Amino acid sequence: MMNREDSSQKYQGVKTIFSTIWKNWSALLCFEMFYRGFGFLFLFPFLRYLLSLLPRLTGEAYLGQRNIFLIFHHPAAVLLLTGILLTAGLFIYFEIAALFLYSEKSWRREQITTRKLWKETGSKAVRLLSPKCLPAFLFLPVMILSVFSMISGYLQNIQIPEFVMEFMESNLWLFALFIVLVLFFHYLLFLYMFGFPSLLFRNQSFLGSWRESRELLKKRKLRTAGKMAAYVLWFYLAMAFLTAAGILILAGGIRLFTPPQDARAQFEFYYLSLQSIWGIVSGALTSVFFCSVIVTFYHRMRGEDRPAESKKPRTLRHAVIRTAAVSGTLVLLILFSESEIGGDTEYLEDIPTQIVAHRAGAAFAPENTVAALHQAAEDGAYMAEIDVQQLADGTLAVLHDTNFKRTTGVDLNVWDAGYETVKQLDASASFSEAFAGEPVPRLEDMLLAAKDRIFLMIELKAAGHEDHLVEQTLSLIQKYEMEDQCMVASMDMELLKESKRLNPDIPTVYISFLLFTEDYDLKDLDAYSVETTSLTYGLVVQAHLQGKQVYAWTANSEDTINKILRCEADGLITDNPLLAQYCISQANETPLMDWLCDLFFPPSDRP
Repeated sequence: MMNREDSSQKYQGVKTIFSTIWKNWSALLCFEMFYRGFGFLFLFPFLRYLLSLLPRLTGEAYLGQRNIFLIFHHPAAVLLLTGILLTAGLFIYFEIAALFLYSEKSWRREQITTRKLWKETGSKAVRLLSPKCLPAFLFLPVMILSVFSMISGYLQNIQIPEFVMEFMESNLWLFALFIVLVLFFHYLLFLYMFGFPSLLFRNQSFLGSWRESRELLKKRKLRTAGKMAAYVLWFYLAMAFLTAAGILILAGGIRLFTPPQDARAQFEFYYLSLQSIWGIVSGALTSVFFCSVIVTFYHRMRGEDRPAESKKPRTLRHAVIRTAAVSGTLVLLILFSESEIGGDTEYLEDIPTQIVAHRAGAAFAPENTVAALHQAAEDGAYMAEIDVQQLADGTLAVLHDTNFKRTTGVDLNVWDAGYETVKQLDASASFSEAFAGEPVPRLEDMLLAAKDRIFLMIELKAAGHEDHLVEQTLSLIQKYEMEDQCMVASMDMELLKESKRLNPDIPTVYISFLLFTEDYDLKDLDAYSVETTSLTYGLVVQAHLQGKQVYAWTANSEDTINKILRCEADGLITDNPLLAQYCISQANETPLMDWLCDLFFPPSDRP
């Protein structure tokens, strides 16, 4: 059983951490407003502009996944890319340094202004570029895969691409390796937990901070980890309590001071406004909480006591400055909460984004089959994306991989197979017995199934054994008079150039995980298809200014689908058209708010 002394120490620890967070809260919030505003409005647009210059330095019109490594053949491009990465890394470390500095000042019970926080953080952050401290930048990619990413608001938003996660989850050994890697990263960062305070406040080198952190944790690892977990629980309980209390106060105030017929509408208005504001505040509080815990533990393990609080006389000048700072911070908070900085997720009522069934819709039927195409049309998909490859006898078959093993269970390369063999294969082997006997279709089978029913994005996949692949594809499209119902897509720009030369009227789509170009006005293209992680609203706007469409792939979760909708891309490519339909239908819905309205303002209360 925990004795009274241990209980008292734990209470004091929680009290210290929460008082550390609260000590200079207005300076922290104002810092976060300016920091995020500077990043959103100036720094990241500037870095994106610098990235768009990379193709010019390599002598290319664009850089995609097929030619991205050309950067390393040109010293100027390497230098520019290194500068971009260091600038982005330093910007993220600037926030981390500011949060640790804020926690340190508050732990010492010192008053700090936003201006002073910026100034002192600048000197600390620049020191990270010294050769002795530079290795600390290696922790940034490690932090992305750990809970320590919550120390930075920007790191929280960086995610592993969904298609990469799906690929790893489909392979037991690969996924197990990923879990081991994540656990190892957590352990590595846990060992360096006190390295950041040592690096920033004791002017240690990276190696010196690493040694000190490990020494402080020596024989205390399990106990420290347990205490951290307990404090995290305390914090989230406190956040839940504050959220619930805020909602209760809002609802109670509206019931007291608003006529019953207007109460529900007033609650909805203030709830949505305060939700955006609370999103910014809670994000800042979460980041500084982790830093405050680390700083508190750091001093405790070094045997340092927190200075006693000294009460300074409050002057009228101090009160006026404090009031002005708080008022200005709140005004900025309200303004930013209504912008993209605040994560505003309200969509337009008429959402232009079309649903594209990936591999003809791989969630409810075997991928790249006629059955999947029929299901996608029934599920309301506007378009189906299919993969086309050329068999040994010249037949155009619909298949994603260059081998039939994964989908049919037969180990056979595409370029070694003729259609007489392929038509005997069962495309449902890896999916479900409910579709037993579903054949691997030819392109013309898919064209016939789609005609006058659903549009097709035909991705041409080149394995190096093709002969007149583009010409054959266009010939079949023209044979079935589907020029206005098809798009030709590829990761190979040369195939798209050939398609545009042979038939300029059929739209072409360039597919790439990422894309760097100056103006998105590549003449042989009508659209771009990018992986959702690299999709931005700015990319969509720039492409639209050049008359190009933008598609994003592959979105199989609500988060990625909602990101595509927020960016207002022309199409979202998904295995699950029904989930996309649901997200679009719920874009302007607020189930939690509706439930709260029914709870506090039931229909029986309204006249």
